[in-house]
Amino acid sequence: MNGYDIIDRTKIDDHISFIRINPTDIKVTLREVFDSIANVAWISSFDEDYVRDGFRVRAEATIDYISKNIIKANEDEVTKDSGECLVSELARKTIVTEMEYLDIPLGELIKEKDIGNHGFDFFSKNKDNILLFGEAKYVASQNAYGKALKQIVKFIGKKDKSDVLAIDKFCCDNSKKNFTAGNKGFMAAFAAKSTSTKKILEGIKANVDFQELSKFNELICIAVNI
Repeated sequence: MNGYDIIDRTKIDDHISFIRINPTDIKVTLREVFDSIANVAWISSFDEDYVRDGFRVRAEATIDYISKNIIKANEDEVTKDSGECLVSELARKTIVTEMEYLDIPLGELIKEKDIGNHGFDFFSKNKDNILLFGEAKYVASQNAYGKALKQIVKFIGKKDKSDVLAIDKFCCDNSKKNFTAGNKGFMAAFAAKSTSTKKILEGIKANVDFQELSKFNELICIAVNI
């Protein structure tokens, strides 16, 4: 995927990471995001016909909706819907490429609802077999880390438990056993403005929801400059 650069990457704590992404060309980045979402090659990795067919039906419905309503061919500016889609997919791809964590498709592609589902937006698994649950937020006028962190805290113990069913086919037994034992992590992806990384980090560390999430096995904060 092209159209963006990693401009900051730092450790807030041993188990807490911060990454900042800068799209270089919004139109190019939006198209790259859509192309990434529309690539359903991952479906062929499943052996069972019924699994492949089931995921194909879910994914194609979502891709069709996104192409017609969210990321259109002539899109050259970010809206609320395309902004959250962009933040989700850029964050997910960054976790996969930069940290070499497990590649799991966006939640909208693998859950039963084709769009607007309730629950986490994206998922991964780290190298210690800890499942990670990601939430993406876009706000046009301000940094959105507060909204992302708050939503994650609200979801803990509810949406993560139900979303494990959606990602079951992508996860190893050890990661699911770890989750059952209470070992899990989270990813907060959010739109960032012109605020310096230093100021964003200060705000994140002072946030009460961040302090709650820091108790878990891993936390990754991904800022996307839009």
